[in-house]
Amino acid sequence: MNLTQIEAFCTVADTGSVSEAARQLECNRTKLSMSIKALEKDLDVALFVRSGNNLVLSEAGKAIYKDSQNLLVTASRIRQTCAQVCGEFNAEIWIARDDSLPDELWQDLSHRLNNRFPATAFNIVLASSGDLTNLVATSQVDFAFGVDYERIDDPLITFQPLGKIRLMSVCRSSNPLAHLRRVSDDELRKAMQAVMVYLNEKDNPELQPFSLRHIGFSSFDYMLNTILEEDAWGVLPEPLIRHLLRKQDLAVIKHTYGLTQEDYCMFTSSGMAEHPGMSWLADKLNEYLFDF
Repeated sequence: MNLTQIEAFCTVADTGSVSEAARQLECNRTKLSMSIKALEKDLDVALFVRSGNNLVLSEAGKAIYKDSQNLLVTASRIRQTCAQVCGEFNAEIWIARDDSLPDELWQDLSHRLNNRFPATAFNIVLASSGDLTNLVATSQVDFAFGVDYERIDDPLITFQPLGKIRLMSVCRSSNPLAHLRRVSDDELRKAMQAVMVYLNEKDNPELQPFSLRHIGFSSFDYMLNTILEEDAWGVLPEPLIRHLLRKQDLAVIKHTYGLTQEDYCMFTSSGMAEHPGMSWLADKLNEYLFDF
């Protein structure tokens, strides 16, 4: 049994296909099949059974799947730790963030990060809150920062809460919903809602539309513009809208779930050693949220 065989096993289990696993691992299909067979021979069990055109885990395969994932995570962590000891941090880091915190804050932190760690190139991309976990899990980015709507038990992802962020159901102050002493579920369902949408294939119940009529965006800022320009309502993070609440351009809807709290997190691959720049950035975001 070796790590190549374990990686082949986990990838086939995740994809249900030797061909797709070979494509993801960028290896020969025959070589990958031989790795699986060698692992099955070594363990003296069948790890997969065929179901239609797909391979599914046998009972033995199900029993060892999580431990196999943990083996890969541990091996990756060992490699990263050795690189860290040698001072060989990534020369380039990809970061995804949502826009729950003001752009001005991110612009300031981005410039300071670049000046503080000039040997590393930082690429920062904007993404929907609902896609952050998936972007890290699929290695499209190295780190992600944003609202954590649905923490899942995934050995591949580490969730580090940096602080609480308050989410508010709001509408324009002139919207009829703003003048109701208590807004019912039925009244909200009839009103146009601006909602968060995302590309991740996993359903997230907390991001599902509440209203019968809705328009979706991958950005809180686009949601905000729609709420201000149309008779719509939506759930937005307080740091993004506090100034508009103070100016009374926006009003909090008096509904049961008008105010909620979520964790603002740093999402990291479990095998990824934390770059000192990311530790610095996490500390600054923690300070901002604490002061806020």
